[in-house]
Amino acid sequence: MRVCSVKPTPSAPERPSAPGSPSLGAVLRGCRVAAGLSIEALAERCGVSARAISDIERDRVRRPQRRTLTVLFEVLAVPDDERRRLVEATSVRPAVPDPPRYFSGRATELRALGDIARRPPGDRQQATVVVVTGPAGVGKTSLVLRATADLATEFPDGRFFVDLRGMDDVPTTPGEALHRLLRALGVPEQRIPAGRDERATAYRSALCERRALVVWDNAADEAQARPLLPGAGRSLVLFTSRRRLSGLDPAQWLSLEPLPAEDSTAMLRAIAGPVAVDPAELSELARHCGHMPLALRVTGQRLSAEPGLSVAELNRRFTGEQARLRVIDADTAGIHTALSLSYRRLGDDLRRTFRRLSLMPGPDFGPDPVAVVTDVPDADAEQRLEALVESGLVAAVPADRYGLHDLVRAFAADRLTAEEPDAAGPLRTSSLRWWLSRTTAAGRHFEPDGPPSLTQFRDRGAATAWLDAERGNWFGALRSAAAEGLYGPVVETVDALHWFSDSRVHLDLWPEVFRLSAESAARLGDPRTEAVHLNYLSWAQAICQREYAGSVTTAMRALDRAVDAGDLAQQGWALLYAASGHTGLGDHAAALRQRQQAWVLLRRAGDPEGLPQAMASLGTSLLSLGRPTEALRVHQRTRCLLRDPRYPIAAFARAATDALNCRRIAGDLAALDRWPECVTALREAVARLRASAMPAFEALVSVELVEALRRTGETRDAPAYLRRAIELADDCDDPDLAGRAATLLAELAPDGVDPGGQVPVATRAKARTSGCGS
Repeated sequence: MRVCSVKPTPSAPERPSAPGSPSLGAVLRGCRVAAGLSIEALAERCGVSARAISDIERDRVRRPQRRTLTVLFEVLAVPDDERRRLVEATSVRPAVPDPPRYFSGRATELRALGDIARRPPGDRQQATVVVVTGPAGVGKTSLVLRATADLATEFPDGRFFVDLRGMDDVPTTPGEALHRLLRALGVPEQRIPAGRDERATAYRSALCERRALVVWDNAADEAQARPLLPGAGRSLVLFTSRRRLSGLDPAQWLSLEPLPAEDSTAMLRAIAGPVAVDPAELSELARHCGHMPLALRVTGQRLSAEPGLSVAELNRRFTGEQARLRVIDADTAGIHTALSLSYRRLGDDLRRTFRRLSLMPGPDFGPDPVAVVTDVPDADAEQRLEALVESGLVAAVPADRYGLHDLVRAFAADRLTAEEPDAAGPLRTSSLRWWLSRTTAAGRHFEPDGPPSLTQFRDRGAATAWLDAERGNWFGALRSAAAEGLYGPVVETVDALHWFSDSRVHLDLWPEVFRLSAESAARLGDPRTEAVHLNYLSWAQAICQREYAGSVTTAMRALDRAVDAGDLAQQGWALLYAASGHTGLGDHAAALRQRQQAWVLLRRAGDPEGLPQAMASLGTSLLSLGRPTEALRVHQRTRCLLRDPRYPIAAFARAATDALNCRRIAGDLAALDRWPECVTALREAVARLRASAMPAFEALVSVELVEALRRTGETRDAPAYLRRAIELADDCDDPDLAGRAATLLAELAPDGVDPGGQVPVATRAKARTSGCGS
């Protein structure tokens, strides 16, 4: 069970490289040349694909995976100071993907978007919204990426891109999409609201004073898109969707059709390279592709990869394949044929690999899970993926990963069912089990005393990086596993993730994750485990969504299941979660009653973590009800319990709960106007939070300590606490707290100079509080 919801340091906002500093690609290229290595030789030494190294050196990939960067630094002996600079400069994924390498036509559409973007704002109060719509494979995303690159100078406050995954079984939720954009806009994690509507308000506020370009790609429908509409301002917001989204009121529409014959022929020629061909034959091939950019791209790659293949022969094969295919949607006939012909030219191993890529549960992936479903070494899997990239069937995604267009994924799934009917089911199950096992191993690193034994991840940092990078995959695997009846593995995986969820409370996925595990536990007929996971779900509803009423309802369901199981501890935890929901609703009397009941149950159950949690929260309820003397008495008893060496509790839980309880004691003393004692309690809280490595709370309590010191007039050491608080708040990406500390520091310095520093504090306070425009 949770001791506290402490957020670790989130990623820092993107910082530009220092003026004149060489790029990552330039540095790595220089080191490679100095070492006398070719790209192929370097790839062999470090186990990174030659394509990935080439893309990094050409700065086509601005944020490689950390493991890729580390091994390249080691092999090339990049100096430590340069490593630090490059890691900082590449710490955030670029806001917008690069436009496609081969792009043809669309001059009218690009001109229309340019005219809209450059239109004088006049008295316009509403940001401009354009919906780019058209059938699958017609090039909607390619168009907006080309336009976004062309219009870069028109939008000095940034260009941003979020894939809404509209064709997935479960598209990206509006809340998660808004979270991603707010982080890209520079809003600190701590300032992102929990609720979807509040996030939408923050998004509109952030855009209000900016001139930015936002792309919401692949929208599913109006329900997904409507919360993403901007408010007032001079920004341009582009949606792409296969649907018209006619319910988006202030929008303008730009419908895409297949390319004109001349443009589609030009695209084929550009991709295929300098080949001697009859223009009429090339025009016929473009017609076979339906003039659809996706089909043209795959077919052009085919010509490029097989210099001996004539356009006339490829036209003959298209004709035969289209005659063979019985039922095809007219809109995708050319795409399906192009995919089929490219697939059939692959060798057996590559066809097998391609089919099984449809088993990947997320939008993009690395070689590791592909090696699992194809039963080959990782190096072989990567070589096969690179060959599929060259064929045009697989897309190379930045950070050394791979992805499939949804039409290509559907084609691969169809081939898997048709060609491996007996193996498809077992392969899917083994793939899901691999994802859940790996996710469980990563999640165990976040348990209070660490993983029970050595796992597949060297430390918590590596586990964090994997869970963040593979979120789409492990979340998709959980959904699929629950749907396929793998209830035991689902419960085990989610149980391992529940401590990790404390560090990612702003993700919309936790209510769904814990709902899946609670339903899986119910399917297993295990009321105690169902109660545990309903309690987790209650936490997610209250903390992640601020759905306090729903949290109370879920906690009471957990209580019922715990009663059925005869588990006193889970009954106590359910009452604690219900009390948290009532606290959020402002019903402190109900919260107090439930916490009193929880204390009795957890004491009877002998739950070592739950009992001090119940006592501490009970005291908090008393303080909220205006009973500080009683609250102080309860919190002092909690302190005695936690500091009794005979009390059996995990070391982390003891230290964290004790540190936070010191802060509660200080709050009680402040309510009683006992400021000297309050200062003593806060000093102890700061020291214990520092020892427990809880930087976010240490920064907050340090500021509270200085505010209490001002009450006593003893502020001699206050600047030292404030300087530390500013440093920690910066590290924790909390500019509000940093600004609060800097303002206090300025007020405490009579001559305008920080007593322990070199920078005038008034200037620093101004810098700290400027923040972002949200």
